[in-house]
Amino acid sequence: MYRAKIIRKGTAGMGMKNNSKAYVLMLVTMLLLTGITVYADTSGFEHSSKGYYTVFEQGTEKEIFATSWEVDVGDKYHSTENKMYEVVEVDRDGKKAYAKFIEDVKMPEIDEIFVTETMQTARRERQVALYFSHNAESYVPTDGTDSKPGRGGIVEVGEAFKKGFEKYGVKASVDTTSHEPHDANSYVRSRRTATRLLQKGPDAIFDIHRDAIPKEHYITTVNETPAAKIRIVLGRRNQNLKANEELARKIKALSDNSYPGFVRDIFYARGNYNQDLAPRVLLFEFGTHEHTRERAENSAEIFAEIVTKAMYGGTIVKGERVQGEQQSSEGTGSGLTWLFVIAGLGGLVYLLLSTGGREMFSKVRGFAKREFGSFLARRNKRDGEK
Repeated sequence: MYRAKIIRKGTAGMGMKNNSKAYVLMLVTMLLLTGITVYADTSGFEHSSKGYYTVFEQGTEKEIFATSWEVDVGDKYHSTENKMYEVVEVDRDGKKAYAKFIEDVKMPEIDEIFVTETMQTARRERQVALYFSHNAESYVPTDGTDSKPGRGGIVEVGEAFKKGFEKYGVKASVDTTSHEPHDANSYVRSRRTATRLLQKGPDAIFDIHRDAIPKEHYITTVNETPAAKIRIVLGRRNQNLKANEELARKIKALSDNSYPGFVRDIFYARGNYNQDLAPRVLLFEFGTHEHTRERAENSAEIFAEIVTKAMYGGTIVKGERVQGEQQSSEGTGSGLTWLFVIAGLGGLVYLLLSTGGREMFSKVRGFAKREFGSFLARRNKRDGEK
C-alpha cells in the first residue's frame, strides 16, 4: 500500500512537471503565433473616427493640409510644392495640429538617365500586387454609402488600377480578402495578406485606400478627364522607410512633370502599415468619400502609367524584358526572415522542454559537428578538383 502510494505520488509529480512544460510550450507557441501581431505596430493606424484634422503652419493660421488619419507629433508632410513639414503640436479636441517648415525637398531629376535606370530588373514578367486593408471603403455619390461591407467601392478602384498596369505590360493581381471590421487591428489582419502576397515575389505591393475629408481637397481634371488627386502614405516607423520614400518621391517627381498637382502630397504617418515587410510596399489614397467613384477609377488608370515608369523606366512594351536594378529579394525577405527566426527559436524551446537542456545541447553539438565536417569535406574536394 505504502509503495503504491509512493508510485502514485511520483507519477503525480511527473504529471505536474509535464504539465508545467506543456504550459510553457503553449505560452511560447502563442507568442510565436502572435509574433506578427506583436511586431506589427498597431498605433496610429486608423483614420480618425470623428471628423478630420486640419494642420496649420506653426505660428500662423495658414492651412497646410487636411487628413482623416490620426495625426501625431513627429509626423511629416511633403506638400504639393515639395516642401517638408513636421508636426509639432496636436489638439485632439479641436481636431487641429501645427507643423513647422523643415526644408525644400530635393526631388529626383527627370531626365533620360532617370527614365531608363530607375529600376533595373532581369525579370521576364513585371508583377505588382494590390490589396485593401479597408476593403469596405466606398464613395457616397456612386456607392450610396461611405462603407460597404464585403466589397466596397475601393475594390473597383483597385480593378481600374490593375487595368492601367496591364495596359503598360505589368501583371497586376488584386487580392480582395476582407479585413473587417475596420478597427485598430485592420492592419494586423491585412498583414497576413501582405505576407502571403510577398511570397509570390512581386516587384511591389500596394494597399489601396481613399481619404475621408471634403472633396474640394481632391477633385481635379487630368487631360480634360474628371479625376481625383492621390496621396501617398508612408509609415515612418519601419526599416524600409528610406527605400519606400525613394520610390514615393520618384512617383511624385514623374507626376509633377506630367500632371502637376495630381499626386497632391506624401504623408509620413505614425505606424508602419505593413511597410516593414519589404521595400516597395506603399499605401495610396485615391480621392475621398465625397466625390464619385468614377473619378478615383480614372485616376487609378492614369496613375498606373506613372508608377510603372517610376519602377521600371523607359517605354513600356508588353512582354519585353527590362534591363536594370535587380529587384531586391533581400528586402522582401527582411521582414519575412523574422518568421523563420521565430520558428527556429520555437523549435529550440521545444527541444529544451522535451529532452532537457543537457541532452538538447548534446544533440545540437553533434548535428553541428556532422554537418560542418561534411561541409568542409565537400569544400576540400571541390578545391582539389580545381
